Amino acid sequence: MIKELWNSFPRILEQRINALLDEAEPTPAKAFQIYKACKNESLWTESFDKFSKHLENFFSLPKSERRKSVLDSVLDAPMSMATFEGFHLNFRNAAVDNHSLLNLANWAHHLMRLSYKTDCVVISEDVLGKTLHYITHPPLFEKAQDIEFEDFCSAWKKIVFKLFGKKYDGEFNKILSELQWLNAQLKLEEQNPSERAFAPTIYLTQTEIDWTIAVQAAATEHQQIPKFPLSRGPQKPRLMDLERTIRLYNIVQTTKDPEFIKHRDNIRATILDRCASLLREKAS
Repeated sequence: MIKELWNSFPRILEQRINALLDEAEPTPAKAFQIYKACKNESLWTESFDKFSKHLENFFSLPKSERRKSVLDSVLDAPMSMATFEGFHLNFRNAAVDNHSLLNLANWAHHLMRLSYKTDCVVISEDVLGKTLHYITHPPLFEKAQDIEFEDFCSAWKKIVFKLFGKKYDGEFNKILSELQWLNAQLKLEEQNPSERAFAPTIYLTQTEIDWTIAVQAAATEHQQIPKFPLSRGPQKPRLMDLERTIRLYNIVQTTKDPEFIKHRDNIRATILDRCASLLREKAS
């Protein structure tokens, strides 16, 4: 599992950074801006405090359920699509959960340490946490959404230089080169899936495809993952492996053991990566 995670690390990190927005709330300034827009269009006549409660309820919903109709039901009149688009968050106007950010830094640190076999300070939780904080609190000249692995590397370089200058350049450049090579390989595989040497094409039935899509959607939205629809269970090795990982994920969802809990996000990331691989590599 560690090797698979490492090979997909650049892509999983991208996904997890961008997913921080899915559980974020608007900053106080953004919330007030939305409130004023609704007031100016005569969509809301009551207090900001009451509006804020509706706003909190809206952003507590899974992203897939944040529809205009949800807001229309509590406003004095239906809003325009242009106004609804103003509810969109990016890292410049979103308040990202600090606990989630630190968990991501912890995950990245442990995977780098185990896979690259180094304890160099440039991969410490503190450095990676500062890098993620820079990305999720971007200056005006930096991207505020659709973060790519190259953006992470750029931010990481800036943080390492700010903290240490060129002191660790030798080790840092080796780590960075390997990660950039992994990212380049992933891009080639995504562009030419038929040329993947390490993962052969898999033939999936429509039932297997539908289940994989449902698993991917449930894991993305932190919802209960559906069981395989046939009573005999999956018969293909990669689907059986996915089902075993799901069983492990279900265990850590309910356990109170801290040793299991700390791996919850890692297992979820593995499920998402395996679903993406199955759907990408299935025979058409």
